[in-house]
Amino acid sequence: MEGLGSFRGFSAPEHRPEKRHVTRRPLPNPLKIRARQGRDRFAALTIVEMLVAMSISLLIMAAVVTVFANISTSVTKRRATIEMSSALRNVRETLARDLRGATCPAIPWQRPESNHGYLEIIEGPQNDYYPSPWLFDGDGDGQADPIGTNPDQRIDLALSSLPGSNLGGNVTNDFDGKGQTIGGGALLPENTPTDGRGLGDGDDTLMLTVRNEKEPFVGRIPQRTGTANTPSTSGFAGWESEEIESPLAEVVWFALENPVDPNRTFAFGEAGYRTIYRRALLILPDLEYRIPILGGGSTVFSAPGVVRVLNANIGRDRSDLALASLIAFQDRYDLSVRLEWDPLLPDANSSPPSDPSGRWLIRTNTLGDLTKRENRFEHHGFVPQPTNAFWTEQRGPTPRFADRFFPFAAVTAGIHSNTPALNAQFVSDPELPSTPATGFRSVNDTLGGTDTAVVAYERDSGGAGGSYAVRPYVFLPDTANYPASVRAVLDENGQVVHLTNGLAPLGGGRRGDDVMLTEALAFDLRVYDPGAPVYGYYSAGASTRPADLILQPGDPGWPAAYYADTVSSPLGDGPPVTASFPFNLQSQGAYVDLAYRLSFIDPSGLLLAQDLKYRRSVLNDQWAASASNGVRNSPFFDDGLIRNGVGASLLTRRYATYDTWSWHYENNGINEDGDDTNGTLLSDATTNGVRATDEGTNGLDDAAVYSGTVATRLGPDDYAERETRPPYDAPLRGLQVSLRAYERDSRQIREVRVKESFVPE
Repeated sequence: MEGLGSFRGFSAPEHRPEKRHVTRRPLPNPLKIRARQGRDRFAALTIVEMLVAMSISLLIMAAVVTVFANISTSVTKRRATIEMSSALRNVRETLARDLRGATCPAIPWQRPESNHGYLEIIEGPQNDYYPSPWLFDGDGDGQADPIGTNPDQRIDLALSSLPGSNLGGNVTNDFDGKGQTIGGGALLPENTPTDGRGLGDGDDTLMLTVRNEKEPFVGRIPQRTGTANTPSTSGFAGWESEEIESPLAEVVWFALENPVDPNRTFAFGEAGYRTIYRRALLILPDLEYRIPILGGGSTVFSAPGVVRVLNANIGRDRSDLALASLIAFQDRYDLSVRLEWDPLLPDANSSPPSDPSGRWLIRTNTLGDLTKRENRFEHHGFVPQPTNAFWTEQRGPTPRFADRFFPFAAVTAGIHSNTPALNAQFVSDPELPSTPATGFRSVNDTLGGTDTAVVAYERDSGGAGGSYAVRPYVFLPDTANYPASVRAVLDENGQVVHLTNGLAPLGGGRRGDDVMLTEALAFDLRVYDPGAPVYGYYSAGASTRPADLILQPGDPGWPAAYYADTVSSPLGDGPPVTASFPFNLQSQGAYVDLAYRLSFIDPSGLLLAQDLKYRRSVLNDQWAASASNGVRNSPFFDDGLIRNGVGASLLTRRYATYDTWSWHYENNGINEDGDDTNGTLLSDATTNGVRATDEGTNGLDDAAVYSGTVATRLGPDDYAERETRPPYDAPLRGLQVSLRAYERDSRQIREVRVKESFVPE
C-alpha cells in the first residue's frame, strides 16, 4: 500500500537543516586596546614629556629670536651704511662740484686785474702719526698729557668711543694692553677700549673762489627793500635778511675737532671727533643800499658795493673794533666782503668835502679783490702792539698804532717772544649787546727754537663764556709783530666754549647752518707732488722680484725709506736692496701733505715723542736728509711757511700754505720786506736808513740777497728783488681730499676721496 505518499500531486517535504546568518566581528588590535586603556587611566603629560616639549619650544623660540636678531642687526648695519654713505656722498659731490668750478688757475703770482680770484690750501700740524694734540703722550706713562695747566685737558681713552687701530704691542705682551700711546709709544693700560688711532689729519683748510652757473649759490644778504630794518633805514642790530642767488662765491672748507671740555658739558659732542664745515660767501659786487652818511647837515649816500658804514666814533686807529664789526657781518650774512678805510668820507661832525675825517666801510668783493690776501675771509693780520722798528720799516715815520699787516695769515701759531701764557682779549661789535668772556689764555711752546709759538688755548676753572649775539673778535695782547691767530667758538646760547688757532663755525642762532658732516675722523688735503719719491719694501731677498709693499709719503714706513736714501747710499740708482735697507726707489709722484719734510720721525725711535711734539718746527729738519741724486726736486717738500722775500725770516709758524699769491704786493707802495736801498734790514745797525719800496718792479738793479746774507746785483727787477714770495712758487697739478667718517652704533668706518686736476686742458 502506497498510502498517501503515493497520492498523485502530493509529495512529502524534503528535510533540510536550518540556515542561520552569523555576523563575524574582527578581533580588536591589542595595541589600540592598551592605548585606550592608557587614556582612560591618565589625564596629563608626564614630567619628562613636559620637559621635552618645553625644550623644543624654547629651541624654536631661540631660533626665531636669533633669526630676528640677525635680521635686525643686518638692517641696522645696512641702514647705518646707507645713512653714512648718503652723508659722505653729499659731502663728496658738493666738494667735487666746488673744485670743478674753481675760477683761479693753480699758478702763483696772480694779478688782481685778471679777476681770477684765488686758491689757498693750509696744512696744519696734524697727520696720521699725530692726529690730535689731546692724545699726545710725551712722558710715556700710558696716558695722554694734559695741555696747559688743567690736568683734565686731554682725552681719556678709558672712557672714549673713538675707534682704535690694530696696532698692538709686541707678540709677548699684546695681552697686557690695547695698543700703544701716540708719542711715547707706551703700552696702554689693560682693558683700555681704544688707542684713538682711528683719527687722521683733521686741521687742514681749503679756500677758493668758485663759479657755478647751473646750480647757483644761495645765501643771506641784508634786506634791500622796505621802510624799516634795512641798512638804509635802521641800525645794524635791527637789520633783517633775505635770500639771493649768485653764480660766484668764496668757498671755505675746514674741520674743527670737538674740544676737550673739563666741565663735561659736551657742547660740541664727544672730544676728538671732528665736524666738517663749509661756508659759501656770495660774490655780489653790484649790491647797492645807498646808506645815508650824515655830516654837517648834509647827506652823503654810500657808493655801490658798500653794505655797511661803521659808526663814526670808530677811528682809524681802532682796527680791532672794525674787525669785530666785519666778523659780526659775516656771521649774520653770507657775503664775501672786505674792510676798507675811506679817508674822504665825513663823520658825524664834519662838513664834506672841506673837513673829511674818514669812516670804516664794509664793501663787497670782486674776484680781483679776493686775489689780495687782506680781502679774503678771516685774513685779518691784526698786530695789537707793533714795534717801532717794524712799523717804521713798513709804514715809515708815521704815528704808530694797532693795525693790520702783511702777510695777513688766516691760521698761524705766531712768532712771539719767549713769553708766558697770554690772556685772550675779546672785542665785540659796538652795535650789538654782549657780556665779555674771561679766563681764556694761550698755551705756549718754544717748539725747539728760541721764539714761542701758541700750540693751543685753555680756559681757567673760573673763566666765563660771556654772552654774544655773534662771534667776537679775539686777539692776544702782545708786542709780537706776527701774533698767533685765535678765534672764539660759540655754542647755541652765544657763550664762548673754546678758542682755536683755526677757523671757527657759526654760533648762536645760526649754529649748524655751515655743518656738512659730523662724527668725522679725518679731513685731509694732499697736493700732487711730481717729485715725491715712492719706495718699494722687500721683506727678504733682492729687488729682482716685485716689492711686497709700495711706500709713499704718509705711509708709516716711508720716513725710514727716505732716511736711508741719502747721497751716500742712493737707493734705486745704486746698490741693490740689502737686509739693512730693504727699500728701493720705485718711482716719483704722489699725493703728499704740504711740507711733508716736517712730518719726519726719528727712524731710530730715540726721539719719537719729541719729534711728534715739535712737528712743523726747525727741530725736525735734522731728520730731513737730502734724497739721492736720482730723485729730482720735490716742490712741496719744504716747510711752506710765509716769508717776506728770498731768504728772509719766517712770518708764520706750524701751518704750511699753498697760495696763488698776488702780484700787487710788488707795487703797492709798502715796504713788506723792511729793507733799505743796500738790501739791509732797516732794523739792522748797518742800515743806511733809506727805505727801499717795491724794488722788484721799479726798473732798477737793486741790491738783493740771493743766498746767505750778502746782497748782490744781478740785473733790474730780478726774482730776488721782490719783497714777497709765495710759500710754494710752483704750479699745483692736482688736489686730493680724504673724508673719513664713523658710525658709532654699527662701529663702521668709511672713507672717500675726491681728486681734482688743475692741469689746463
